[in-house]
Amino acid sequence: MRHPIIWIAFGLLFGACSESEGLCPAGACEPNGSCVVGSNGPTCDCNDFYTPCPGLTCCPVDPGLPGYECTDDADCRSGRCWKDFGNTEGYCTVLGCMADSECISHVPGETAEMCCVEVDADYFICLKIAEGYECGDGTGTCGTSCTGTLDSACAAGYPCMRSWDEDFYATCSKACEEPEDCRDCSHQLFPEAGANCSTISSGDKYCLFGIDSPCTSSTQCGEGETCSIGVSPDMTELFGECMNVGALPPGAACNDEDDPTDLIYDERCSGYYCLGDKCSGVCSEDADCPADMSCELLRFSNVDDEILVCMGDVTCDGPADCVAGFACWPTISGNGLDGWCRPNEGTDLVGTACGETNDTCEVFCLETLCTEWCSLDEDCPEGMGCETVDFCLIEPCDDPENTLPGTVCIGD
Repeated sequence: MRHPIIWIAFGLLFGACSESEGLCPAGACEPNGSCVVGSNGPTCDCNDFYTPCPGLTCCPVDPGLPGYECTDDADCRSGRCWKDFGNTEGYCTVLGCMADSECISHVPGETAEMCCVEVDADYFICLKIAEGYECGDGTGTCGTSCTGTLDSACAAGYPCMRSWDEDFYATCSKACEEPEDCRDCSHQLFPEAGANCSTISSGDKYCLFGIDSPCTSSTQCGEGETCSIGVSPDMTELFGECMNVGALPPGAACNDEDDPTDLIYDERCSGYYCLGDKCSGVCSEDADCPADMSCELLRFSNVDDEILVCMGDVTCDGPADCVAGFACWPTISGNGLDGWCRPNEGTDLVGTACGETNDTCEVFCLETLCTEWCSLDEDCPEGMGCETVDFCLIEPCDDPENTLPGTVCIGD
């Protein structure tokens, strides 16, 4: 049996809106919500199980509406599942938009904007940007910064190339065949950086910039900076780069491992990553790490490389090793899989029935039951045993080189 694995993956909220009788038409959003005014004008604040729809109305929640996750066009009511370069999963979107106001994510609680983007000549589509950012002006060319605003900052034919949504070095790019095709590219923030015609994970060639700020520990960085994990634009190489995205230094306690950028600045880790409840950074040896942290090998599921980073004690043999609110997750460690304590994803305990459309497991859904990492049968609830399965790292999963064995709770 080969199964997908869930682990670490290398991926500012607006103030509350207020009602305005002058801008909200009479009866707008009723009877299943109320009209409020935000940065893009009036919109709907809908009741539970309803979501904003065009025309200032509230529609019942539907997993095929724009914003929801998808793997195929058939998953979406619009017939269009948008996937970023190299990704097998994406989100439902809308073709043929004419304005940002026509682009709404229907996922309850999601605060990231969707913007009307011209990705090719006269080809307009609604695309998500990072939380806390407003839609860009769509005029950027090769080298224009697109941090957070993503493709909405770029003109047609100039996709935003980034390692993650708030990548400080993200820029609009363009397709190329030869190095000469990139000579007119100029990095907005680092004019001295040269652009090369490089092959990305999808196999296509684009103009990518080389920003030289390498480090192997935070002692090589400036005051307030941390040597954090960088990834090459083609998603094949990990390296250390000096950055400062928050006020907490390595070793400080952190409380949002899965998405640290949801926090305000003075509660974020300066190097972005939180590993083992402590702010992390790149290292070469244990001496580079704060007390109670060690220099361990880390690998990402979507990058074919590994890097040494400072970690708190995250290892676990089974559920009993993790504190309340955390579970034992299968995670790449060195050349194999280990159990790591990480925050629960959902509320359903191991052994609860689950599936593609009702996965609210604490850890993840394996076939039809919620499961997690184990070492002994005693780690699993009654009716389940601790068994070895093959976890798929990258496609194709039928290639033994792309899988690693691990032990999880399996139903009888």
